[in-house]
Amino acid sequence: MPHISRERIIGLPRTEMAGIDAGGTKTHMRFLDPVTGEIRHVQARSADYDSLEHLFYGCFDMAGCLPRSLVAGVAGRPGRDGDVRITNHPQWPTFRRRAFATDLEMSLVTINDMVATTAGVADLDESDWVALTPDVAPHPGPALLAVSVGTGVGSASVDREGQAHPAESGHIAWQPVTVLEEEYLRSLQRLRPGIPISVELSIGGLRGIDHMYDFMTTRKKPGPYIQEHVDRFRREHRGIGPVITAAAVGGDACCREIMRLFGAILGQFLRSNVLMCMSEGGSVWLTSGVLQAPGVCDLLISDTAFLERFIATGAEHAELMQEIPLFAVTDRQVAVRGAFALTRQAAEQEPAVLH
Repeated sequence: MPHISRERIIGLPRTEMAGIDAGGTKTHMRFLDPVTGEIRHVQARSADYDSLEHLFYGCFDMAGCLPRSLVAGVAGRPGRDGDVRITNHPQWPTFRRRAFATDLEMSLVTINDMVATTAGVADLDESDWVALTPDVAPHPGPALLAVSVGTGVGSASVDREGQAHPAESGHIAWQPVTVLEEEYLRSLQRLRPGIPISVELSIGGLRGIDHMYDFMTTRKKPGPYIQEHVDRFRREHRGIGPVITAAAVGGDACCREIMRLFGAILGQFLRSNVLMCMSEGGSVWLTSGVLQAPGVCDLLISDTAFLERFIATGAEHAELMQEIPLFAVTDRQVAVRGAFALTRQAAEQEPAVLH
């Protein structure tokens, strides 16, 4: 675990602004080079650190500069004072925003990482996304829902006035539709008796994909070498998602079944989110992690019940779902791009906003 002293950090040259996307697995920092003024980027492995404070130190050290203004999107739920913990690193101490900012003489705002993602979506151009439902007309106005399935599962929405709203939607429960889904849910209930089984626990990258793999391999044997790769990833404390998605895209029958289960639960999850926060229409953007693995979104559309569950013909408001365009974001840095854009916007509009 790298040890970077406060003295080293405060001795770094200053840059005017930066954005950070701090996730459970990876953390990205986008910043202005203090010498050339160019936009640059560094990446850290979150698990290499023991706190959000030290993770930020690591980003500053790799960047070789200390920002005066920073917006940090964090995979957690910031309180009113900006203090926050990364959800999937519960052993880390709570990050104290004001004390950190005061100590380093910087303007610092902490936001939910999915709010940063919505800002990043607004900053994309047509080369940064793919339409998953090209026959559905784009929706006018800023209303959108951004959804991520990475280490965890999360979303945030933007309303018709352009105001972003964070959510902890990955922790809501889901409803099985098929016998297979009911059996899967029961297997999770045996693991976690007495608590609601969340979407994140069921399909998220930290635990959900492991749960789906262990459940499905009792019914269908994976192809040669897949179990070997899964065992190696688990020994190395790495998420097995890349193994499963690559094998599914490659045609492995067991991993295809896993992705069919994944797609059905994800489609239902998106539908529930749209009904809760975008009932007047908008667009849905799939971002990060599992959803950006090569071939996954194509597989969701062509070989799973993803769209069927999203629209849910025969259920209430299926006509609304048919009018919602779906997009897959291909820019893997959309969240840090959004955090940087928010820092820049605040600096341009009113520097005193960041405190």
